[in-house]
Amino acid sequence: METSYLSFAVPPLPYFVEGDRTTFRKGQRHPARRNLGFFDIILVQNGILYIGEEGLQWDVSAGEALILEPGKFHYPTARCAADTTFYWLHMQSPSAWREQMTSSPISSHETMPSLHYHTANTTLHLPKYQPMAYPEVLFDAVENLLQSTIQPRSFAFWETQYLFMQVLQHLSYNPAPQQATLRLAERIEMYIKQHYSHPITNSTLAKHFHVHENYMARCMKRIYHCTPLEYLAAYRLHQARLLLLTTDWPLQQIAEEVGYTRQGYFSKLFKAKYGMTPRQYRQDRSKS
Repeated sequence: METSYLSFAVPPLPYFVEGDRTTFRKGQRHPARRNLGFFDIILVQNGILYIGEEGLQWDVSAGEALILEPGKFHYPTARCAADTTFYWLHMQSPSAWREQMTSSPISSHETMPSLHYHTANTTLHLPKYQPMAYPEVLFDAVENLLQSTIQPRSFAFWETQYLFMQVLQHLSYNPAPQQATLRLAERIEMYIKQHYSHPITNSTLAKHFHVHENYMARCMKRIYHCTPLEYLAAYRLHQARLLLLTTDWPLQQIAEEVGYTRQGYFSKLFKAKYGMTPRQYRQDRSKS
């Protein structure tokens, strides 16, 4: 079955412009718009959003995602039958892009329109319409993204774009030859994000996923360019950084919350990654 997709030549990569979480009450509908100027990523959390783009129409249900193109007419096809909550993220791409047709199966999103981003080494595929593989994890990633936008602009820019790349990664898929590797790497990623505050070792991961430690490490390095424990350490420190910015918890409590029993070791790792101790980081970011 032939389907359309958008193809982008990158770098540069797409970048995040703005976003929010919106609820339409029963009877409300999505506004009609022409030439929005941005790609509009819609992630429905509950309810159903009825929306069209030119001659195409979708009923986007909870746990599904849709990407609308910047130069096309977007319009409601029906009013919401129940309260509907969704995230919307505006994305821009400085590189040229074009719509193409393909008859190739698209992994689990077979025959769906998709956005293709090409780099010298890889291609990032974003289906226009898809069921989210891990909606709750994706919603958490979006919340982290939106939270980053309320920080001082000089600091927020890099943090925001980094978090946006994580969101795009959740929405993307890889061609068939890498599917087994991708699936295992994503399962390991999900496990780490859901259990990072608990003790995790290569041995416990290998036992949980019934694979050899070396194979597990190869899959993670191929997809995420790091080992499982490197990913775990980076994610723990990222979560610690968010807690430093959003809570007044003592450092020992933050260390324990992200999986470290010793504050001194946590502080050492934090300084090695961010160039300052957790206390200095909190003080620096709290300056007016």
